[in-house]
Amino acid sequence: MRVLVVGANGKTGTRLIRNLVAGPHDPVAMIRHSGQRSTFDDLGVSTVLGDLEYPIDHAVKGCDALIFAAGSGSSTGKDKTVLIDRLGAIRTMVAAQVHGVNRYIMLSATYVDVQSRSPIAHYHQAKAHADNYLRETELDYTIVCPGRLTDDPGTGRVSVDANINLTGDTSRDHLATALAICLDMGNTVGKTFSLLEGDVPIEHAVESI
Repeated sequence: MRVLVVGANGKTGTRLIRNLVAGPHDPVAMIRHSGQRSTFDDLGVSTVLGDLEYPIDHAVKGCDALIFAAGSGSSTGKDKTVLIDRLGAIRTMVAAQVHGVNRYIMLSATYVDVQSRSPIAHYHQAKAHADNYLRETELDYTIVCPGRLTDDPGTGRVSVDANINLTGDTSRDHLATALAICLDMGNTVGKTFSLLEGDVPIEHAVESI
């Protein structure tokens, strides 16, 4: 399966690429700048330049699946959150539908809500709008909602729940593994779930969704 990873150069994205390389899939890393290419060249992974503020049809064509792991980042303003996390995400969904890329996996977050009044409400609202749009498409989607992301080494054990309003941490290692696993698990299609640190082996946890 040829898999386009949007946001491949991020902390989660690079981990995800390594997971995909180690498995049966053929990842393509979408990057914003040619200077980001060397990381993926070293892994033997194809790259394509793309910017979520502009059409990305060229990047989507020829792929079988798309994983959205991009984000505007905490150092940018609210306008970029809307442009990337909401509108940019929707742009990828439209492109996926146009070009017949039916499998779509969204990296979202816990506590997303279009009416959010959290300290990062602009982010939670933007992600919620994108997630809601995705649910209305005919794409075979999965929405994975981690808690507070950490760089702690993964233990291989997590907790999953259909309730996304849960508090906890999520290792980026676990998140990347879960995003990759979902590609081949039909039981996750049409599902939204939280992913937090826990006690269940990650594959078994995802199988229980």
